[in-house]
Amino acid sequence: MLISSRLMVVLALVAILTSLYTYFAVPFEWLAILILTALLYGVLSPSIAARRLFFLATEAPHMSLFAIALGILIYRTIFMFNEFVWAVIVGVILVNGVGHIIDLGVDPDVATSVFVSFSAAGSVMATYYVLSKYSIQYNLWAVILGDPLLATQQDVLTLAVIALAVVILGVLLYDVNVYMGSDFDHVKLSLSKLWLYDTVFYTMLAIASVALLRFVGFILEHVLLSLPAVIASNMVSSSREAMLVSVLSSINSSIIGLIVAVKLNIAPAASIGFITLVLYIVSLVMRRWVYG
Repeated sequence: MLISSRLMVVLALVAILTSLYTYFAVPFEWLAILILTALLYGVLSPSIAARRLFFLATEAPHMSLFAIALGILIYRTIFMFNEFVWAVIVGVILVNGVGHIIDLGVDPDVATSVFVSFSAAGSVMATYYVLSKYSIQYNLWAVILGDPLLATQQDVLTLAVIALAVVILGVLLYDVNVYMGSDFDHVKLSLSKLWLYDTVFYTMLAIASVALLRFVGFILEHVLLSLPAVIASNMVSSSREAMLVSVLSSINSSIIGLIVAVKLNIAPAASIGFITLVLYIVSLVMRRWVYG
């Protein structure tokens, strides 16, 4: 318990100090986007780990890429709402589809394989069609690699609203998700509308994945949805502490990764991914040192 408390204090201090340094070193939009991204994924990651939904976290970026390409195509066809709204709608449908299919008893590996194949092929087809037929402002290249340096003030405000909603719901539903992962039969008997909790969680995952794909990229989403919770599980044993460590480790890796990217002139997604991997290795060493 004492080690966990000290660990969280150290992580919090590092996050504060690096945030202050970055605030004066780079444009505010860059820092804000990455902190909001880290906060959002840091909250979602422990629930994904608790419910053993790593396969869905791996599939979500594939479906989000397809959703964005299809969202552009739908908007250019019917000219209603905008590209982002359609991308979110498609993403929510896809993620809820695979999630509820698995809930009905379909083997997760089979469902994931089918949806990965479908979304990957659909992404290539829709992206090729959009790029060849329309002149678009949406940077599909940034969707692949991720580029938080493209963020505007409007992007920050939009992401802040999304992050606030997802974080509040994620925290409120966290205990339910933990119990669903550890004692599903008890939760099934206790909650009359279990499908509603599943739908809310899948919807949060879909919105977070689609909304942030432009800034963190297709590749980095795999890392940020999975590793923060794994890092936390190596360092602490309490579910509440795991949430805090997940958020703090996600924030630290994002800010330090941004600093490294600016100093070395490399892609932020790459540096953040490597820093997160380093934190994971450190957590493994700490686990071996503490528990033997």
